[in-house]
Amino acid sequence: MENTPQEPRKGISLHWIYLGIIALLVAAGIYLFVNKNKAEDKSEALSEQVETIATDKASIETEYNAALARLDEMKNESVQMDSLLTSKSSEVEELKSKINAIVKNKNATESELKEAGRLIKELKNKLMGYQEQITALKNENIQLTEEKKNLISEKNEIISEKENLQSAKKELEKTVELGAVLHASGFKLEAINSKKNLFGKEKEKETNKAKKADLMRISFDLDDNRISESGEKMIYICIKAPNGQIVTSSGNTFKTVEGNEMNYTTTKIVPYRKGEKVYGITTEWRPNSDFEKGNYTVEVYHQGYKIGNQKVSLN
Repeated sequence: MENTPQEPRKGISLHWIYLGIIALLVAAGIYLFVNKNKAEDKSEALSEQVETIATDKASIETEYNAALARLDEMKNESVQMDSLLTSKSSEVEELKSKINAIVKNKNATESELKEAGRLIKELKNKLMGYQEQITALKNENIQLTEEKKNLISEKNEIISEKENLQSAKKELEKTVELGAVLHASGFKLEAINSKKNLFGKEKEKETNKAKKADLMRISFDLDDNRISESGEKMIYICIKAPNGQIVTSSGNTFKTVEGNEMNYTTTKIVPYRKGEKVYGITTEWRPNSDFEKGNYTVEVYHQGYKIGNQKVSLN
């Protein structure tokens, strides 16, 4: 049997193999290039997100610190405002606590930072509301202060008027008091020598000799006065010896109109009728020892005022 020669077997062309390999390499390169760009884009996006979060956090911290500073400023404005803020402290402290928790969290997420921003905005709104109330309180306080000033001014005017009235009243009382003071006139001072005659009858004789004088008789009138009311009038009589001292018993004093305590020698109670003159008021004084040579002065006082005086000289 005759063998026929077989045709050589056809194989895959190397050309196509190389092209396939090249295509695979190109595809792999494109894939790697695309994935690399995606990774870089993602990394860049993540960096931008981290940077944004950091920026947002810094901004939130700045806003929060500004809100806290305003809160402290409002507290320092006045006691009234501090009282207002104290009454709202639970609301403020709750917001501060929530914001602090987020701000102090280094790993705070974007959503948490947004929540912190919302809370800060709420805090600001509350502070704005408090500021409005504070302004209202200030205006009310200003109004109250003005009203207080007006009341004080009115009070001072009333006090001034009252003082003027009291002063006028005192002046009037003083005028009436002064007008009611009686005036003495018709003075007569006599140094009397008193002796008994053979029949035992006392005989009096005026003398100007100190060694012969036994007593001093004082007489005067009280002039009519239309202001002084009727009644008994206490008249103080002061006798000054030649040495200028008032002869008096221990403890005999009265108060002058100036408020000073003054000694007196004797007193005389005089019944008086308003508008009528009293004549011949007489009193006597006997010294405990002999009369001295010199001038004796008699002064008469009523209601602390000196209303008359007279002198007599003894040799």
